[in-house]
Amino acid sequence: NLAKEWADRGKYTTWTSTVPENARFGPLDVFTICAGNIDNPAILFIHGYPTSSFDFRELFEELSQDYYVCAIDTPGYGFSSKPRDGYVYSIHDDARLVDHVVREVLKLDKFALFTHDKGDTVGFALLALYQKYSECPYQITHHFITNGNVYLPLAQLTQLQIQLLDPVSGPALSSNLNGTILAQALATLTYSKTLSSDEIASLASIFDYQDGANVQHDVIQYLNQRSQFEVGWLETLHKSDVPTTIIWGEQDQISPIRVPDYVWTTYLKS
Repeated sequence: NLAKEWADRGKYTTWTSTVPENARFGPLDVFTICAGNIDNPAILFIHGYPTSSFDFRELFEELSQDYYVCAIDTPGYGFSSKPRDGYVYSIHDDARLVDHVVREVLKLDKFALFTHDKGDTVGFALLALYQKYSECPYQITHHFITNGNVYLPLAQLTQLQIQLLDPVSGPALSSNLNGTILAQALATLTYSKTLSSDEIASLASIFDYQDGANVQHDVIQYLNQRSQFEVGWLETLHKSDVPTTIIWGEQDQISPIRVPDYVWTTYLKS
């Protein structure tokens, strides 16, 4: 199984949420994975919703020949803990987690940041932390932003996303999801190529880790945080002195090309 091979290559660290409402949950297990020679230039990958670091499996194989590549599963995703029963999943908390992992676990002194989808939002929040350091213990050498809902007014959410986000339909829908349903839905809606049965089975098994399909209503609330803070995060991007590249798949129907066009024109071009 491709997912088991991926899990076996990774390591765990612990993380205690900085969100006051999460104090009762204690330390979580956070999955990290690296490949390549640690002396090579580093790239840190942050995954999207609702997937995990497994998204970057093929990139890891290609890039680890010349780079030290690392990725992290944020809480609620992949092989990291998936707490429920009132746990508050937070983009700001994810950014603090990534900052902690970079400094204390991976001990990277410089790296390129490569983000996707929900990870784009975590990357913006991390950038805000990065800009607040008087003397930052690490350097972000380049910022790669790939397909994601980075400006919601121009995005086009799927019906499934809208239903999962809803406070009434979301919990009921999540409780009836399993990894196979979610993996097949993703394969149909979000991939431009046909996934193999092994790839779909691997996605399903990752979703089923700690019954992750059942926390989808909780983790997709990042979109509400996105809506609340997105202008500030995009202004953080505008102020950034890190060289930035936007890479976008033009067939994306959820975050169509008008999204990066707007971000580029409004916040990066000038």
